[in-house]
Amino acid sequence: MGKVIRVYLCGQDWTSSHEEMYLDLPATPWELIDAMEKLNLTKETDLYVQAEEYYDFDYIQGFIPESTSLSQLNELCGALDSMDEMDRIGFRGLLQSSAFYDRFNLGFEKLMDIAQAKDCYHIAEGVGNDAQLGQYLCLNGFIDGTLELPEKVYELLNFEKIGKDFRMAEHGAFADGCYIAPDGEIPHREMHYEICPPEYVVMLDVFNREDSTKHWLLAAPAVLEEMDATLKHIDVENWDEAVCVCTDCQVPQLMKTVTQTGNISTINRFANILEGVPAEDITKLKAVLEVTHCDDLITASLIAGELDNYMLSENIRGAEDYGRWQLDYMLSSADRDLILKHINLYAYGKELLEQDAAVISTYGLIERKDNQPILSQAQQEPSQMTMQ
Repeated sequence: MGKVIRVYLCGQDWTSSHEEMYLDLPATPWELIDAMEKLNLTKETDLYVQAEEYYDFDYIQGFIPESTSLSQLNELCGALDSMDEMDRIGFRGLLQSSAFYDRFNLGFEKLMDIAQAKDCYHIAEGVGNDAQLGQYLCLNGFIDGTLELPEKVYELLNFEKIGKDFRMAEHGAFADGCYIAPDGEIPHREMHYEICPPEYVVMLDVFNREDSTKHWLLAAPAVLEEMDATLKHIDVENWDEAVCVCTDCQVPQLMKTVTQTGNISTINRFANILEGVPAEDITKLKAVLEVTHCDDLITASLIAGELDNYMLSENIRGAEDYGRWQLDYMLSSADRDLILKHINLYAYGKELLEQDAAVISTYGLIERKDNQPILSQAQQEPSQMTMQ
């Protein structure tokens, strides 16, 4: 998956979330959910989105309405990322056509329709202006009678006017040295935009090691029949002849680790364990993995089985939050407000974190229930562990 746009994300209401982050689009379904958790937001309507950088398709930035949601923008980026070279030229031509001939109706829905209209246009390569279009039309018999004209008369034709009249009549446009025109009305497709969890835990793109054009998507954990069918689809006999690339994971920070693991049995066992983690504990798992810098599936699986030993406070996102929380616990509101005028809240909270062996992750405060340092249990040597 390539990257089309980098967006800046934060809460619409600063009182409900002080977090902010950047995210490259298109993102996977689990990456979108992960972003909401890092921002401590539950509703997409509470999210502020701003395009920060265009890696590609920079010419679309003036056509994206300010009200476009993250899920909408992600779908658009996904459609753009899936385009080959000719699709991109066609998209740019159709966009220019709509911007010129139908600009008052060019909202997000129309922009999305254009991005999906891969078979709804015709294109003439090497035709970059009206004069070239006029010549192309005459040479290819699109203008009645021009092929029968004597050469001297033919040379007197106003190709630029012929091309312009034709272009205006069929709402054509020029893009990247080509002429593009829609084949009738661009169809509208109703789409539902929402940030929601997919049905899979881990998604793999499985490739034939010798022929990468042969590949198949496999959702893990998978049963034996699904795994055998995958091998058949990519035309190999066993998993040694296949390469597994993780394209999405409920714990996005482990996507690279899953890919590097390479062993389908290990990946499938890990996916089974991950599937058994209660939904409300997934954020806790991600927090522990983050602060322990876990980068192997065996350790991650063991941590997933010990989550009852940890506590996550999602609303505590920094040392100041922790210091204020402690004061709220110990003092009345009047006493707390008085003390806050005279102390360095950050320094106070930082020292409390060290004292309590607690760590601030991008998901909130994480600590062990036995008040022991988190790293003391999580950083055992993976070679000393086994996955059941």
